[in-house]
Amino acid sequence: MTDLSALPPSPLDAALGLTFVEAHDDGIVVLRLDPPESALGGDEPRPFLHGGTLATCVDTAGWYAVEQASPGGWLAIDLRCDFLRLAAPVPHRVAARCLHAGRTLATADVEIRAWDERERLVAVGRARFARTAG
Repeated sequence: MTDLSALPPSPLDAALGLTFVEAHDDGIVVLRLDPPESALGGDEPRPFLHGGTLATCVDTAGWYAVEQASPGGWLAIDLRCDFLRLAAPVPHRVAARCLHAGRTLATADVEIRAWDERERLVAVGRARFARTAG
């Protein structure tokens, strides 16, 4: 099994402040988003995170969940992200669970919540992955 905590973030994830936190025995992986000012999408009427920042969280967290369930070279081939409310420019908890990992395809669900307000669900997503190796 891959030690997910030993993997460095991609350059994009690092630029967005997205880092791996932990993997649970129940299959959930948790990442933390500490967004820089460059991750903002606007400031009218108040600052909020850009949708691309949240979509990147879905992609990355989904990949971690799938890699934990079935290590071996996964690439996102489909992604859906539903934005439920504006995401304030504060730290967020990004939690993912692999729903299925087969021989060639895998699917993961992701929830994004304010780190200090776990009841504040700001986005949900689903990512589908194809195995690229062996």
